[in-house]
Amino acid sequence: MVHVVIWRSLATSRLAAWLAGAAIGAVACSSAVHAADSTTSSTTTTTTTTTASSDPAPDKSGYNLFNPTPDNQMRKFTPDRPAKGFSVRTIDAGHFELETDIVNYTTSNDRGTVTRSIEALDPTVKLGLTNWMDFEVQFNGLQSSRSFDAASGNEVLNGAGFGDVFLRTKMNLFGNDSGPAGFALIPYVKLPSSTPVISNNAVEGGLIAPLALRPDDFIITLMTEVDVLKTAVGDGRYANFVNLIGVSHPVPGFDAVNATVELFASTGTDPATPPVYTFDLGMNFKLDQHAILDVGLNLGLNKAAPTAQVYSGISFRF
Repeated sequence: MVHVVIWRSLATSRLAAWLAGAAIGAVACSSAVHAADSTTSSTTTTTTTTTASSDPAPDKSGYNLFNPTPDNQMRKFTPDRPAKGFSVRTIDAGHFELETDIVNYTTSNDRGTVTRSIEALDPTVKLGLTNWMDFEVQFNGLQSSRSFDAASGNEVLNGAGFGDVFLRTKMNLFGNDSGPAGFALIPYVKLPSSTPVISNNAVEGGLIAPLALRPDDFIITLMTEVDVLKTAVGDGRYANFVNLIGVSHPVPGFDAVNATVELFASTGTDPATPPVYTFDLGMNFKLDQHAILDVGLNLGLNKAAPTAQVYSGISFRF
């Protein structure tokens, strides 16, 4: 990661969110000035650099769920994985996408409690509604979680079952197909599965705002997020703030392989919910134009964060 930002307090978290918003506004203005240059293809998050074309970009504004984008006009395939950052690109109108973990293992050690969790087959299904918007459903699949007292080894909690369901809409405001930058808004709501230990049995929601900068064949992701979450104690609600910076680049010497590094910070107003900071690594392998395999490793930077999370997944576009 090229830059490290860790917020030590809520006040600095709010300042960081304000600065991220200012940066987004500045890039939006810049993109308007350079709109005439946005007809050539740019590098995407996934793998290789696209060769610029002198031909005008096709007008895809008329395509929708019932009038799909032709295959030869589809944008680069950029799933929202690996790592935690979201892509600014939507799935093309009339097409759908499937992303899922094959297996996901997490271990943590916080305040004397060791927790080990495993999750498999947690698909996210995306459907392209228009050229600039898609609808997404994420099923947090079959999970198993066990917690032990670190000193005695006695089991504290044990739960298994299906996780919560997330409903999202991604709306790209600019830079969906090409250009030096891209920006999207992603409102979401979480519906609880009510599975003991696995779910907190609360409806939650928020707004995610990823910004992508595309210098040369790099992708720099700056993402901020505001959530309304359930408090750790009681049935109250609190504001949570997520900030993330990530960099991705093709791996030199390897065809169709891309690497991602990011820093993630999550902090909120609930005194009983400590902040979480992680350093995340990911790599994806393009199998063909519509299939990508990925692996990832997230490492905790503080006690409240999971010690390590390792996973592998796959994404398909249809």
